[in-house]
Amino acid sequence: MDKKILKSIVCPVCKGEFFLEVFAEEDEAIEEGSLNCICGQSFPIIAGIPRILIGDLKEIVLNQFPEFFLKYKEFFASWQPKNNITGESLKKKKTAESFGYEWQKFHEMKEEWRKNFDFYFEPADKPLLKEKTVLELGCGNGRHTFYASKICKELFAVDLGSAIDIAYLNNKDKNINFIQADIYNLPFKDNFFDFIFCLGVLHHLPTPEKGFNRLVDLLKNNGEILIYVYHSFAEKTFNFYLLKFVNFFRNFTIRLPHKLLYVLSYPIALLSYLILVLPYKFFFKKRGKIDWPLGTYVNYSFSVLLNDTFDRFSAPIENRYSKEQILEWYQRAGLKNIKILGGSGWRLLGNK
Repeated sequence: MDKKILKSIVCPVCKGEFFLEVFAEEDEAIEEGSLNCICGQSFPIIAGIPRILIGDLKEIVLNQFPEFFLKYKEFFASWQPKNNITGESLKKKKTAESFGYEWQKFHEMKEEWRKNFDFYFEPADKPLLKEKTVLELGCGNGRHTFYASKICKELFAVDLGSAIDIAYLNNKDKNINFIQADIYNLPFKDNFFDFIFCLGVLHHLPTPEKGFNRLVDLLKNNGEILIYVYHSFAEKTFNFYLLKFVNFFRNFTIRLPHKLLYVLSYPIALLSYLILVLPYKFFFKKRGKIDWPLGTYVNYSFSVLLNDTFDRFSAPIENRYSKEQILEWYQRAGLKNIKILGGSGWRLLGNK
């Protein structure tokens, strides 16, 4: 962690400034330490990353770094493990564990992620990010972080689970600040960012629009927010029935151990490739634009389909939206100049 980040972050509880206590440094970067607030909150810096979580979500970091808290137990008396997490906190914890496992297994930085980044950012004018302070919420393994950081002035990459450590390793020595935090309790002042992007994250939240509105609060006036969420399908279409079929199996797969689901993802992805991707590639793609299930994977390697297969069957929560429903988010938030594009989901850009 670079000390300069202290000018940009605040306590998520009281919005007060942090004062820093350093335990270990390496080349002027903070490897271990504590971010303390006058309101009594203390947040650990572990492996170079601030871990700014409150309430029951502290359990995520406690489980990930038990040795750290044993070593510095006198500094983090309020960080005590709990065994009875319930409700929304439990859902968020399970989601963080699911994606943490996923990005540890699929940690590679592929050349294909450039195409992926360009797809998601199609509604945005990327060169305009050059002088901007940008927030990426839900950075995963850092695949989009890498390309966004090449454009913007400064990037803050945030994730709830252990995926943040993969993103950090994949993007070291860049103009990026990595923070482990929760979308509902982010350590930033309102009206701070010029641009925010959140790709494939909001639909996995217990209350997605609440998370979206929290991001809008962080935007400066005239700032822009880009999101990607899953779309729903019209009734009695092939995709509608296919989704019902997949969701039937999701009722079981989201309860499986991650290691077992990872193994099962191979035959599922292979069947999907043989039954859906190959026919589209050789028979339907040449006929022009056809709304074909998994047709987009003709542009990617099998490993990307495998990655997304695990993602699809592992994430505990999945919400889907029609075009009208997702547009209403932007309209209710008072955003203007809204652009919306389809294609494997909805990509929306709006101006505050």
